[in-house]
Amino acid sequence: MKSTITLIILAITILFLSLTAQAQESQWPNVTISSLVANKYIAFGTGSLLSKDPVVQSDANILFKNGLYIDLWNSRSLVGSWDDGSFGNEVDYQVGWRGAVATNLSFDIGVTYFDEPKAFTFGPGDILYSHAFLTRGFKHLSVTAGYENYTAMPGSGFRGGNLLSLGVSKHQSFCKDKVGLHASVTGVYDTGTIGTHPGFILRGGAGADWNITKKLTLNVLGVNWYVPLTPHDKRVADVVFSCGFTLRL
Repeated sequence: MKSTITLIILAITILFLSLTAQAQESQWPNVTISSLVANKYIAFGTGSLLSKDPVVQSDANILFKNGLYIDLWNSRSLVGSWDDGSFGNEVDYQVGWRGAVATNLSFDIGVTYFDEPKAFTFGPGDILYSHAFLTRGFKHLSVTAGYENYTAMPGSGFRGGNLLSLGVSKHQSFCKDKVGLHASVTGVYDTGTIGTHPGFILRGGAGADWNITKKLTLNVLGVNWYVPLTPHDKRVADVVFSCGFTLRL
């Protein structure tokens, strides 16, 4: 099983790079590196607590001119070793596409392999995640409709599920684009994902950024919050605080 999944990931990556190279021979992709420290790790989609301990979460994204992208994301718990089986430790491998499909209308679709809870041990316990987000921009805010699927790898001992969402977001710049503020709120219906019960949750976030240079941004403060409305499971209202940086190469 481990070798099969590894070969699938390798084949997708090679195919993706090959097609992109043919389409974008003369254009350099945009590369973004980011990292943050958070006081805990809560699953971004479902609001389930994965680690109560502080974590460092880093991301490397390569975006090609035709909208195709490759993303490598990592979470590292600041308590214990990287291979101790903690859900604070995770490596995600993602490929996808995002871009404009009409005036003020954009689309983001992708597939991600969640390598958890023990990194670099592919198989049971891991998750194949796929998403599709359609965003419509308006004068004062943006509206996003989303679909997310979680498929548990064979032998995981838990089931997958789906999330259906609708949310609004707003970004505002100040001081000649030196300072940026952003906020969002999203209503989500969870069909019962990864041990949760079906029901509605609210999730959202807010943050303040300082653009030190055109390439370097200090993410001064980030806040992500989750409120379960109807599910009767272990999820409770919770908040994550973070700070970090984003570097555009």
